[in-house]
Amino acid sequence: MTVKKKTRSEVKREAILEAARQAFQEFGVQNTSMDKLAALANVSKRTVYNHFPSKEALVMELLSVLWKSSITPECLEELSKLPLSEQLSTLLYQEIAVIARPEYLDMAKVAFGHFLFQPEALQEQMKSMSKEDTALHAWLVEQDKIGTLRMENVELARTQLHNLIKGSAFWPQLIGACQPLSETEGKALAENTAAIFLSHYQK
Repeated sequence: MTVKKKTRSEVKREAILEAARQAFQEFGVQNTSMDKLAALANVSKRTVYNHFPSKEALVMELLSVLWKSSITPECLEELSKLPLSEQLSTLLYQEIAVIARPEYLDMAKVAFGHFLFQPEALQEQMKSMSKEDTALHAWLVEQDKIGTLRMENVELARTQLHNLIKGSAFWPQLIGACQPLSETEGKALAENTAAIFLSHYQK
């Protein structure tokens, strides 16, 4: 099997993203300038802007990368051996663990601060992220296909799940109303959410 070689542009883009991920985690988003990112990625500042027109655009890309990284296809195959409730609660906890990360919340605050007075742009960004192919989405599509769940609209079902977990594990933390959930709290939220969802959708 031939592996496609990455272009110089793709290599530089990945270097910028990795530099941003490390810098945001170490220094915080607000304390990381585009000049610092260019130096860390070993590229020019112009190159950074060629790939990402603003720090907010870079933040949204990293949020998207984190959102998609919650679980691997190999793990999905292993999950299929478990009872349905355990499959769903595991997937939900993986997403809760991502959105509860301090670096994720830090970036989300910057992104929402930027788009706060641009509601249409914010809606587009949120729609784009919600449509990302996550493991949870793949699982819902598969369950719909094999008939274990009765969903007239998979996208609506996924939105309902996200609303349930984000109502406790993201929005309150984003506005500083409470601390990120502990591992125990996150797993309890995942199990309760799975039970609520399956009580309605499971055949």
